[in-house]
Amino acid sequence: MPFGSLITPAATKHRHSGFVILFTLCCAGVMHTGKISAQTVITGNQTTVATVETIDAGEGDLLLRDSDGGLITIEIPHGTRNLPHLQPGDRIGVRFFQTLDATLASPETPAPVSTVSAAHGYRNRHPHGTLISFRRRRVHVVAVDAIRKIVTIAGPSGASQTVSVQQKAFQPLLATLKTGDLVDVTTMDAVSFTVMNRVVSPSVSIQEGTAAPVAAPAQNPSPMSGN
Repeated sequence: MPFGSLITPAATKHRHSGFVILFTLCCAGVMHTGKISAQTVITGNQTTVATVETIDAGEGDLLLRDSDGGLITIEIPHGTRNLPHLQPGDRIGVRFFQTLDATLASPETPAPVSTVSAAHGYRNRHPHGTLISFRRRRVHVVAVDAIRKIVTIAGPSGASQTVSVQQKAFQPLLATLKTGDLVDVTTMDAVSFTVMNRVVSPSVSIQEGTAAPVAAPAQNPSPMSGN
């Protein structure tokens, strides 16, 4: 996953690989007919019921096990505090949604900044939370081989990666990309969940729905916490 993601399948389970970001999907949104533009591509959209296995306070990782036995890890970025409290054994209904877009960038513009926001509330008197992350990266094109349909890119760290772009829809991109081009890539991860095994007592007055998201910096992970 060259551009980062909140949602990753465990190494022993690949059924959720739809959330793995493929660079070829990114390339689909870089431009149209050589013009500077952006396009959003849906790279993940799934609803499931899962059980909380572990919460790693040090790494900020939430490990879930779905109804088929597959493992899913959700990263909780540093500073995220406005989520319902979770503990091992909780059963949650969860939806994952991910998009990817990219646009050509000018060298004079500042590098994009990542952000994350979170909110909590209630749905049918069950605790409900939403986590939205925008991971933004600037990469530059190191080499383009249009005949072999291969592109080499480098990220902020300088490490390069060579990828194959074989899909017919991406060929106009190969015809216009050139060495030295800068591309800003944005991955949006949205995770919403409802804690199914806990419910607020009818005697307690609550407001249904989810509160407005509270932003926090998308840097180092921290454990899930909140009400």
